Amino acid sequence: MIEIIILFLTGIFIGGLVGMFGIGGGLIMVPVITFILMGFHEFHINDAVISGVATSLASIILSAFISTLSHHYNQNIDWKVVHKFSWGVVVGALFIGNYLPQLPTDLIRSTFIVYTFIAAYKILSPYKVLRNKSIPSFIVSNLIGLFFSTISGLIGIGGGTLFVPYLTSRGIGIKLAIGISSSLGLIIGLGSSITLYLSWQELSMINRESMVGAVYMPAIFFLTLPSLIFVKLSADCLQKISDKRIKIAFAYLLIAVGLLMFFINQFFL
Repeated sequence: MIEIIILFLTGIFIGGLVGMFGIGGGLIMVPVITFILMGFHEFHINDAVISGVATSLASIILSAFISTLSHHYNQNIDWKVVHKFSWGVVVGALFIGNYLPQLPTDLIRSTFIVYTFIAAYKILSPYKVLRNKSIPSFIVSNLIGLFFSTISGLIGIGGGTLFVPYLTSRGIGIKLAIGISSSLGLIIGLGSSITLYLSWQELSMINRESMVGAVYMPAIFFLTLPSLIFVKLSADCLQKISDKRIKIAFAYLLIAVGLLMFFINQFFL
């Protein structure tokens, strides 16, 4: 019962994050699922971390889909920009999903921690924002998409904390950047989950109940599904909040996550 309550409350919180900021919620979901699997089910830390990432990526498919529909309805997605990044995002998602089970979990945890602090620093640091929208060429955009997608798949996130700051720095409004990020996060979650499932089946490192491949199914039911309701509500609320306040909230979110991941790492040691 305690586990279900933790998953449910986490789902509500993540649903708000997805709709408001265009992120997949993996920054919160991965550590929560990791601790649940270790604390309630006695998973080894290596299996728990991989399962946390895999479950987060699978969850992103549902949450990012609802978020994308909501932002499309609110005209917060420029599909021409999405297309510029999409091929690189697809390749990165398929690549990392295939090789994730073979990577050292220490590398995954360390990347998770370093990434959160860099993201927090970047969003708070003053950077030059172009006055007019200026997206790089098709090739450059796809290389960026490839890099962002690979990093996102590695740590189980939808890529919002990479794509949103980058897009805003290129002159795209914060609300439009969040909508674009949501649609790209859907691609990351779908591509990574498919290849991760296939590669994990071959390795067969975990053979436990409540698991589909490396995905912990109770988290999908008790965390992801409740979050979907709040994805729609928060995406609609985004229309009523100023760009400045959204940026400030986004920055504080990144700082909190960075500190959370730092202390989690101390626990692992």
